[in-house]
Parts: sequence; structure tokens; C-alpha cells
Amino acid sequence: MTSSSNTTSFATLTGTYPATQLASGLAINTDTLVATGGSNASIALDVLFRNYQSNTINFDIIICATGSNSTEANNRTQIQIPASAGNNGSTQLASLAALAPQLFDLDLAGNRVITLESGISIYVRNKAALTADVCITVKMRSF
Repeated sequence: MTSSSNTTSFATLTGTYPATQLASGLAINTDTLVATGGSNASIALDVLFRNYQSNTINFDIIICATGSNSTEANNRTQIQIPASAGNNGSTQLASLAALAPQLFDLDLAGNRVITLESGISIYVRNKAALTADVCITVKMRSF
């Protein structure tokens, strides 16, 4: 039996689900690190948002070298998280892959991924002060 190097690589990845809680009262335009590439690189399959607020909230998505998040050129896009997303049983978790599919590449097996080389990170910037918590989970695999 033969397998492509992509299949072998994907099979040897270790999965993690780092979660970050943005607390109620977080000031507007606060950059929060949510994922960093591992020493041998990582892939992000999705970034999921659970919104405890009863109103929508916008986030800038910043993908850059770790610590370069203040450079505006690294600000990739802005997304809107629905009110109570993932929190009330009727509105699903908000998915970055669904809201901004242009940020994702397709690997050889057809998986949608953001490649995070060592030293590359994903940050989120809340565009309003938070009135309730927001939880962000990154579905990651590392080599």
C-alpha cells in the first residue's frame, strides 16, 4: 500500500484545542493571542467563537509573526460574531472558516487549513468593549 506524503503528514499530526476566554469588560481594540505555530509548524483547521453577549461583536483577525500584531498590514479581515453564538441552543458557534473562507488554503487532501509556521500567530482584536465573555477555541494540529 502506498500513501502520499500529505496523508502520512496529516496522520502524524497531534491535535489540540487551545481555548482563550475574553472576559467581560475587555477594552475596545485589545489584541489577544489565540494560536501560535509549533516548533515544526502547525495548522489551524478552524477558529470557533462562543459569544455570551446578547449583541453581535466584530473582531479583526490578525495573522502575523508573533509580536507583529500592531502592524496594520497583518490585519487580514473583520468578522461579525452573532449574538449568543454557541450559547443559547439555537445559534451555532461562529466559525472563522465559514465567515472568512478566503483566509484558508486547501491542503493536498482537500482539508481547509491555515498554516502556522514556527513563530507565526493568530490574534483577534475586539472592535467594541465586551459586555460579557467570549470564548475562542482553535482547532489545531501540530507536526
